Amino acid sequence: MFAEERQRRIAELVSEAGRVNVTDLAADFDITTETVRRDLAALEKAGALQRVHGGAVPCRPHSLEEPTFGDREIHNLDEKTAIARSALSLLEETMSISLDGGTTCAAFARAIADEANARQSAGQTPRQLRVITNSLSAIDSLAGAPGVEIFVLPGRFRPVTRAMVGPQTVTAIDGHRVDLAVLGTNGLSDDGVSTPDHDEAATKSAFVHSGRKVAVLADSAKFDAVSLVRFAELDQIDVLITDDAPDEPMATHLETAEVEVVTP
Repeated sequence: MFAEERQRRIAELVSEAGRVNVTDLAADFDITTETVRRDLAALEKAGALQRVHGGAVPCRPHSLEEPTFGDREIHNLDEKTAIARSALSLLEETMSISLDGGTTCAAFARAIADEANARQSAGQTPRQLRVITNSLSAIDSLAGAPGVEIFVLPGRFRPVTRAMVGPQTVTAIDGHRVDLAVLGTNGLSDDGVSTPDHDEAATKSAFVHSGRKVAVLADSAKFDAVSLVRFAELDQIDVLITDDAPDEPMATHLETAEVEVVTP
């Protein structure tokens, strides 16, 4: 296979999978890891992908860019659904949780509702949950779910995340101490978790401080991404639920911060 054809195929794989690994590419194309790295360097220079530790991902948006909720909702949908189902393992039979905005948390809300309805249909007692949320998508999914009581947070509505943010939201969150705080993120790196908007970051930070246990739901395409505003350091996170275990050095950073990594 000529280099041009191989590089075109690598670019397609990055676009389809969201992340590729140098070692896997070397095995797939029967070439050395050094050749893979040269291919990735050429593709990055051409703007076809972005290199990260151990492989490559699609080109990152700049630190201020934030896709629409609809665009993000369909991106990596299978991965987000798997993450949401895995997150059900964090729930006890009776507990309070706070639930952030964003598409992965919205998928978690759907998973909670589906489980509650399935339990009731099977003649089982649903979990008894009080959900404190700023997410309209979560409210839509959880409204009417057996055993779920919803506390809706006030604030300014951001269409891009379908969530309430701002000083009112932060003040309302600060008045609570929940058993579990569940958040999404735009980026996860050795520097922590981040998002493009200051009000969104302040709201997420308040969620972090409100939780006795803090869980971040993030698909592996978020690894090594950095947005404008950091809302928590890694050692403030107890659990990361993701679709694929992170490569080095991200895995070591998470281990050092004592973050439990859960995959489907």
